[in-house]
Amino acid sequence: MNQKQNLFPNLREIFLRRVYLFLYGSREGVSLNFLQKNANGVFLSTEEFMIKSKLNYSDLQKDLGTAKSLYKKVLEEHRHITSEGWNAELELFSLLYILVKSKKPKILVETGVANGITTNSIMFALNENDNSGFLHSFDILPETRNSNLIEANWIFHLLEKKKTNKHFSRIIENLPKIDIWLHDSNHGYRWQKFEYLLAIRRLNRDGILISDDVDASSAWGEVIPKYFKESYIIFDSRRFIGIAHN
Repeated sequence: MNQKQNLFPNLREIFLRRVYLFLYGSREGVSLNFLQKNANGVFLSTEEFMIKSKLNYSDLQKDLGTAKSLYKKVLEEHRHITSEGWNAELELFSLLYILVKSKKPKILVETGVANGITTNSIMFALNENDNSGFLHSFDILPETRNSNLIEANWIFHLLEKKKTNKHFSRIIENLPKIDIWLHDSNHGYRWQKFEYLLAIRRLNRDGILISDDVDASSAWGEVIPKYFKESYIIFDSRRFIGIAHN
């Protein structure tokens, strides 16, 4: 009885959050109405995206259960380095795991490491792909280099806090073409737009751009439709994920 009573406030909170995000966006960000204008689909979960999007990952549903188990494992074992509020949610973790398992990328970029939740999702998938790819992770906090549970084929880049964009660009320009790019760092408009445009320049022709918190600014809605044929929005319990490809 107590469990049921505790459940309803959570469901109500999630419902109200969804309504608020749809109508008004996140804080000073944008609404789902704005994001979906140029999107090819909006999905309430990674599972729905896998089944219904044109990418058709329905044959990888078995990996979704593995992703959920790994997410629980990572949450239990990860190192508490920064705010727990920066931890990635299950949907983003699962999306990354499934895409890496499926696409077998050679070069990946991740901006924003924090407690390493998404880092570990990618690294577990790379490990299961026989470490055939390399993940380049970027952060401005030196302690985040200790967040990864699997260190093989992981390259951590500590960015300078001053002139971060120039330092970041210099490293990226010297990397091989990138197969999957994850943005999960500064969600302000100027940085998001800068990073999306840099990713577009450096991605392979069939590369994939993924971004957490696309509702935090108008950058995703402004930039992505101009450069990508397909883009999707996935709801992640309290934020929106964007995924784009050609």
